[in-house]
Amino acid sequence: MSAAQSKANVSLVIETMYAIAADPERWEEVIEALDVPAQDDEAPQGTEGVTSLVRAATGGGDRADVGVIVVSGAGGAVACNPAGESLFQHRLGRIEARGLSFLNPSNHEALTQARKRLRETRGRQVIVKFLDESDEGPHFAYVTPAAALPPGLAATLPQPSPRGEGDIAIVFPALETTDRLWASVRESFGLTAAETRLAARLKDGLSLKEAADDMAVSLNTVRNQLRAIFEKMGLNRQSELVRALTQLGALAQAFEDPAGGARRFSPTIIATERAAAETAPPVQLFKLADGRRLAWRDYGDPGGRPVLVITQDLASSLLPRGTNALARDMGLRMIATERAGAGRSDPHPDFTFANVAADSVALIRHLGIDGLQITTNTDGAAYALEAAMQLGDSVSRILLASGRPPGLQAERERDQGHTLTLFWRRIYRNPWLSDMIFEMMQLSLSRAQFERYAKAAASAPGDGAYLKSHPELLDFIIDYTRESVAVTARGAAEAIRCAARSVAPDLSDLAAPITLWHGDEDPMNGVEEVQAWLGDHVETTRIFPGIGRFLAHKHWAEAMAWLARG
Repeated sequence: MSAAQSKANVSLVIETMYAIAADPERWEEVIEALDVPAQDDEAPQGTEGVTSLVRAATGGGDRADVGVIVVSGAGGAVACNPAGESLFQHRLGRIEARGLSFLNPSNHEALTQARKRLRETRGRQVIVKFLDESDEGPHFAYVTPAAALPPGLAATLPQPSPRGEGDIAIVFPALETTDRLWASVRESFGLTAAETRLAARLKDGLSLKEAADDMAVSLNTVRNQLRAIFEKMGLNRQSELVRALTQLGALAQAFEDPAGGARRFSPTIIATERAAAETAPPVQLFKLADGRRLAWRDYGDPGGRPVLVITQDLASSLLPRGTNALARDMGLRMIATERAGAGRSDPHPDFTFANVAADSVALIRHLGIDGLQITTNTDGAAYALEAAMQLGDSVSRILLASGRPPGLQAERERDQGHTLTLFWRRIYRNPWLSDMIFEMMQLSLSRAQFERYAKAAASAPGDGAYLKSHPELLDFIIDYTRESVAVTARGAAEAIRCAARSVAPDLSDLAAPITLWHGDEDPMNGVEEVQAWLGDHVETTRIFPGIGRFLAHKHWAEAMAWLARG
């Protein structure tokens, strides 16, 4: 391939990334754009900084991207972080010791009203719309008592300083999607419950007609509600509304009670059933030898038969609803860990199958567990097998469902019609794009897009039928995927790069026998491919008819019963 062709291919992919950042509904175009010759693990020449550019396009970033300005009760600027100073001085005015000097005078009145509302309501925060000099491009921010500024945001300020009773903090969000702001929006702008529900649906990508159908009201009713929302929020177009709600969503989680008490916001709109998350044990954090943290959940009977659960990519330690009670009844203790850089586990500086597996091994050894079983599914297989080899005789047996051999796999004619299978085949070919793609998944996806992904995953007839008959599965998939990228998308991207560059782990030191479960409709791998990878280590193979990649979901209770029998 010539240099010109390579550059054209890269340009096409990058152009598509920006298009998806602007309109996530077009996500299928990523798959078409990925149909280019394989590149090395490193980004091709000339694309340096592309990931950060796409992150900027999607409004992403870390806490350093969140602007914070602390203003005293007398009006003077007490402190600000670099992002706050940059945003304010480039768009809104000047920061001076005697106070904030807004280019648009109406912003002074807005800030005064925010102080008044905080005093009257004794609230934790209000939302303020600031305007630039030309009265275009609204900039939304939280205004909160300085004493209530979350520690993670306070730490971005240059020097901690004493906070007076009347001091306030203005927090400008980095653009990031979340569904935790609706109560705050409603209270700050005076939206009715119906208007809040409409705003939520528009943010999730529904049209006015779709929102009307979903809310069982007329199109004329939602048009009137939209006009009322525009008037109350000072907006003119539906696109501005979606943008505003996306901006404001970035900090909703930051203002939750770090002690785990009552949340400072309670969302008016409940986006998912959340049954699995609400009944799951709390996430625990284990400090590893290098200072990183490993997140994990402890399900079932603390004295029960121990099982290490290694979840797949784009998953957290959240297990299907009912697991905690069922494991307790069966006499199982199920320890589910979160991969480095996923969920609340810190990233690993040298992400390999062996190194990431060693995190779970360290936890098991810390807990003093012996006589362990391991279960995993899909692309968690390589990590689980590495953990089993490191634990040696401590592992009695392994249950592997829908195994995925690591490494590049060629596209096949049968892949057509299986959108997610094509996506995984092609992203493995060009792993340098994984950062960009998973940044966008983290920052730009609404519930509506998550549903489309989950339904695309159910491309096998049996999977589609199972999802249709068990709609609660959709909520579970959305919940664990959101948990997996709640902090960062780095773990998902690292897993792609690791799998793409790695050869299958050498299993010569594996002592524990493997029981292999596989669906006969699996669109990613046939059972013969998995057996060829695992060789003589497979003790038993069971083929499940009429199911594909959803095997572990459909037969989870049966898998737990198998583990309980020991």
